[in-house]
Amino acid sequence: MILTFLVASYTKGGVLFSRFFGPNLATEAQQATWLERIRHATASEWALLASDYPEQVALVDECTIVTKLVGDVVVLVAGNREHDALLILEFLRAFETVFRKVCKVPATKPVSAERRVLESYWNLCLIVDEMIDEGAIDHLDCALIEKQIAMKPNK
Repeated sequence: MILTFLVASYTKGGVLFSRFFGPNLATEAQQATWLERIRHATASEWALLASDYPEQVALVDECTIVTKLVGDVVVLVAGNREHDALLILEFLRAFETVFRKVCKVPATKPVSAERRVLESYWNLCLIVDEMIDEGAIDHLDCALIEKQIAMKPNK
């Protein structure tokens, strides 16, 4: 099960977008405690993201946390049980492809992904809703996700 999907600013560390799944993350207090544990477990790896290692894996208890640098934002996905590091990494790569296309974040130019997240918040919500269904990874096919998002109203 996917427990957490989080987009944070790489430079400031502030949370731009978050979704929590699972019965143990129902209240704001539980979510805040879990976020603190995630930050503590991944803090040392954030410096590696900007170098030649844009993807990192950490473990907290029995949960796998994969972090990926996309432009100037860090995407963190925490999962347990059947959602191991390889599946989460495949999910993050598909997410990056769809996010860059739908939110118009070019891979070659230094454009602020953080700004695009805030400008395209609605599209980000749609992407996550199409890819994760109640904590389970639903779709990884980028073309299908883009097609489903195109059918939704724009606000």
